[in-house]
Amino acid sequence: MAVLNSPPADAVTRRSFEDALEEARASERVGDWSAARSVYQQLLDDESLSAGDRSAALRWMGRTCAEEGDSDTAVALLERAVEAGAESGDATVEARALNGLAVIEQTLGNLDRSEELYALARIRAAVADDEMLLAILDQNLGTIANIRGNLQLALDSYQSSRRRLAALGRSSVGAVARSSFEAHVLNNIGMVCTDLGQWADAEVAYVAACDACIRSGETGLLRRVEVNQVELWIARKEITRARERCESLLQHASPEQNSSPWIGDVYKHYGVICREELQYDHADRWFGMAARAARDAHDLLLSAETAREQAELYWAQSRNTDTLQALNAAHNWFSQLRAERDLDAIARRNGRLEERFLDVVRKWGESIESKDVYTQGHCVRVANVACAIAELAGFDTKTLFWFRIGALLHDVGKLIVPEEILNKPGRLNEEEWRIMKRHPEAGEELLADIEFPWDIRPMVRNHHERWDGCGYPDGLSGESIPISARILCVADVYDALTTTRSYRSGFDHERAVEIMVENNASGHFDPEVFDLFLSWAATYNRQKD
Repeated sequence: MAVLNSPPADAVTRRSFEDALEEARASERVGDWSAARSVYQQLLDDESLSAGDRSAALRWMGRTCAEEGDSDTAVALLERAVEAGAESGDATVEARALNGLAVIEQTLGNLDRSEELYALARIRAAVADDEMLLAILDQNLGTIANIRGNLQLALDSYQSSRRRLAALGRSSVGAVARSSFEAHVLNNIGMVCTDLGQWADAEVAYVAACDACIRSGETGLLRRVEVNQVELWIARKEITRARERCESLLQHASPEQNSSPWIGDVYKHYGVICREELQYDHADRWFGMAARAARDAHDLLLSAETAREQAELYWAQSRNTDTLQALNAAHNWFSQLRAERDLDAIARRNGRLEERFLDVVRKWGESIESKDVYTQGHCVRVANVACAIAELAGFDTKTLFWFRIGALLHDVGKLIVPEEILNKPGRLNEEEWRIMKRHPEAGEELLADIEFPWDIRPMVRNHHERWDGCGYPDGLSGESIPISARILCVADVYDALTTTRSYRSGFDHERAVEIMVENNASGHFDPEVFDLFLSWAATYNRQKD
């Protein structure tokens, strides 16, 4: 009878480690991070574990913490993984730990630190001749380029990553791991192509990504790819196709998946679909569900994007106040993201939001002026002059933007003033004047529920105050009047003088300035602000000549 020799003890240990690692990775592929972390902890409890295996276990355990939002623990674990990797003397192990730490730093928005770590990982990967890791690094650097808005560089990096993967021999990478990585790369290619408007290429990438997800068992990623396809189809105006996919995703979602961030994205996309189909009530309901899902998942980006889409819904319905409230909420969310992650992409999103702010405020200004036949274009003209003075006063670009918003809205309270009073050809009687004088307070009340990123309410309430204290509604004087209101007051008076009214023709520029100089002798304007106005007025004359 033949005697079967037992395998060496280290071979048993090696197989046990790899079996445990595969068990944990299988849990990760279905999103069960807690089960995976439990396996990694069991491995780390083994004091005989080699430095290389300890680095791997720490690296993967750190990833599970990152996936569940515990970034502090994730960073600590990955730093330990890097130390263990260096201790092992294995360049591949060290490079993979450096890459893992870089990924977490990237997620936190520490892009410079992340790139530094990727560079170190590249050096160690090249020493180890690890082409698979170099492919991974290409993908990750593509993500940084994407974050910074360099979409073409991002696409080039993703495609380079895929080429490296294709060049690897089938035997060098396990089939499941290969398909899993390919799925991630293809999904990234699809997203960038969508952003670049290369929709046919995006479609091809997403179809291939879905196939790779199925081969690798990446159920969670498959759902994310399918959600991304919905966004592509919405961009292509393939609304029926997008609706059918959303319905399929919702129908097959399990109770556990209903707490996943991708479900919130489905709700958001469904809201956009309903908005495009003019089903505004349904759109509002879906956006509300998306907002709640984002809040439950602590997903700031989804919160911001949902608020932005709600703003577009309200804009389509001419709900100006609701639009401004939603835009402000989106701006706040994106600003929080910028504070936490310092991403250039957030700055670009905020820029687009601010343009929509201007659109809404201009539209609201037009609705105000439509009641008063004598003040067409008044808000825009006042804003232009006021911003010119504010710029001379040293207001920075960001402050000037919100100052302009306040100037455009300064007369919003006139919405409460009857048209017969606004358009009365003669002088107002005492009761009519009392109603007219209430418009600054009414304007502040109309904006009370909108928390603008910069406080414009003093401009709305106090633009009729006078330096000598004889203005309204609060009778403020001197520097107790907010500087923004003092500047706006000068611009408002100038435009009133140069505009034809029911009871007189408008004055030309020179005469209007002369009248303002005469009035200021009695203390109407802030002397320093008025000097800045006179500087602008002189420039105006030179430009006219």
